[in-house]
Amino acid sequence: MTPLLFILTALCGLLIGILSGMFGVGGGIMMIPLLNLVFRLSAVASAATSLFVVAPTALSGALRHIRDKSVDYKTALLVGLAGAAAATATSSVSDSIPSLVIIVLAACLIVYCSLSMFLSAKRLGDKSKEGASASRFNSAGARASARIILGLFAGSMAGIVGLGGGFVIVPFAVSFFGYNFKQATAISLLSIAIIATPGIVIHAILGHVWYLYGIALMVGTIPGASIGARLISKIPEKAARLAFGVLLLTLGILLVANQLHATV
Repeated sequence: MTPLLFILTALCGLLIGILSGMFGVGGGIMMIPLLNLVFRLSAVASAATSLFVVAPTALSGALRHIRDKSVDYKTALLVGLAGAAAATATSSVSDSIPSLVIIVLAACLIVYCSLSMFLSAKRLGDKSKEGASASRFNSAGARASARIILGLFAGSMAGIVGLGGGFVIVPFAVSFFGYNFKQATAISLLSIAIIATPGIVIHAILGHVWYLYGIALMVGTIPGASIGARLISKIPEKAARLAFGVLLLTLGILLVANQLHATV
């Protein structure tokens, strides 16, 4: 890698990090197409290198939220630990799943999550200051079970598609658990840092990670995530939800294009 390419990669990482910190995604949904389509890494290397960057990026944004005292640790740990277990289990079988199934699954899920955010923004009253809505689960047991199920679902997506799971965690935390957008992003970032860790270890052992690209990205993503986590508190709740929905649709198109490119 030339010095110029390293700098350009770091600048791309800075933008990815800012968006990650703002919207509670680890950045994998952005990094995989970048590494595969632009830098021409293989599909496996792109997913592995992305995960290598996702955990420290998400942790950087989460630390900012921790300082702001906006993290629900119980929810983040339940989602993160369940997700880590699911990611470990599904990563070993991801190669046996047809690429077309992965494409359809990712596309449907991303569309659902983006529409969920659009609808939640529409339902949000213009006079709402916090933007929180009521949880759909009344008992503590139901809430804990739902958080574990969400973690298993997000972790499965991490293991199969190579993403951190934030694009699933944020919409569900808002729509089903009643968190406002900033709280949802805080929970998501800490959960992602936990979910991505087993995948990093597995891919590192298998030799899939391209470390120089990963380090170049982290030079930008780590400070960028902290910046993004600070910026999200300045964006109105309704605008944040709409922006997240638009971001999901855009990145979903890129992700599907990347998967289609990999199968050609």
